[in-house]
Amino acid sequence: MGEFMLTGYRLRLCVSSAILALIGAGSAHAGETIDLGNGASVTIGAAARASIRSTDGETDGFLESARILTSGQLNKVVGFTFNTEIESSGGVFPYLPGDPDGIRILDATARFEFNDYFNVWAGRMVLPQDRSNLDGPYYLGIWDYPIVSAFPNRFNGRDDGVTIWGQTGGGKFKYWAGAYEGCRGDSPCATGAAGGGDLLYVGRASYDFWDPEPGYYVASDYYGKKEILSVGFSTSFQDRATGTALDPGHYFGWNVDGLMQKKVFGDNVLTLEGAYYHYDTDDKATPLANGDSYFVLASFLIDHNFGPGKLQPVIRYEEFLTKNAYDISRLQTGVNYIIRDSDARVSLLYSKTDFEDPTLASVDQFIAGLQLQY
Repeated sequence: MGEFMLTGYRLRLCVSSAILALIGAGSAHAGETIDLGNGASVTIGAAARASIRSTDGETDGFLESARILTSGQLNKVVGFTFNTEIESSGGVFPYLPGDPDGIRILDATARFEFNDYFNVWAGRMVLPQDRSNLDGPYYLGIWDYPIVSAFPNRFNGRDDGVTIWGQTGGGKFKYWAGAYEGCRGDSPCATGAAGGGDLLYVGRASYDFWDPEPGYYVASDYYGKKEILSVGFSTSFQDRATGTALDPGHYFGWNVDGLMQKKVFGDNVLTLEGAYYHYDTDDKATPLANGDSYFVLASFLIDHNFGPGKLQPVIRYEEFLTKNAYDISRLQTGVNYIIRDSDARVSLLYSKTDFEDPTLASVDQFIAGLQLQY
């Protein structure tokens, strides 16, 4: 699928603050819906995330995300999604996001939604590889995306392909199955080993024991509007995804994840989340991660207003035990200030990243982030 790139695009933090102020004038992340009649409609929205990070004494501002969100229905069955996102460069994994230098197609999906049980999406879309990817950065329980979630993708957890998905019980049981480009062509994980017919195959299933989570996407925080006890399992496979044309190898990965969110001591909300990952690159040359990883997260939303919002202390620990590089661990803890759920949220966090490599020093970072959606 083609990509629209606008190069030479630079934004400073003062400009990003103005953009955020404009977006903050909205009232809901769903955006504005225009009824075109005869079952047709278009919804337009926007979203942005900006942060200030103090890393080992050096402070920088980042516009991490700026999205234009468009979706619509042609009729009850056929719909579309078209979203754009900034592309960044110059970042330092895993703690500096980089600076905006372009605009790129994020999602470009034709949706054929026949009923609860069977739907087909085609185009560029979020891959159903784990709960965090189906959350996206705006619906995580903490500011940064987990470094341990490292499945192959083309851009921001997306790839080009086809997904079949459905649900029963109003979203209690859900399944996804799809075929995608994977590590071929100009994908960032391509090595030259992939043949013309080797696609990336992804499958996922999840079950909610308490409240259902209907639809393709999920969230890792419902701020007390749902009580969730969910478990999910996913797997990804692509032949000839690693190595070279003369010595190709396969890629195989799987994940299991769980989320519990429940009101306790009145309307306070306790959240516990965890995930485990296994990645196998057939011991061939590849930019993909090879090894095992996990994260655990806990948060507590206090049912009391402090000004316009509520406080939510949060902590997450994650560790990546790699076979083709040094091990990485990261501890992040702090507080979210929830003004309007995921539509208006401020995060203040301390982050410490450790590397097993003795030549690399630990990285201490303070993060102040602002997220707004309309």
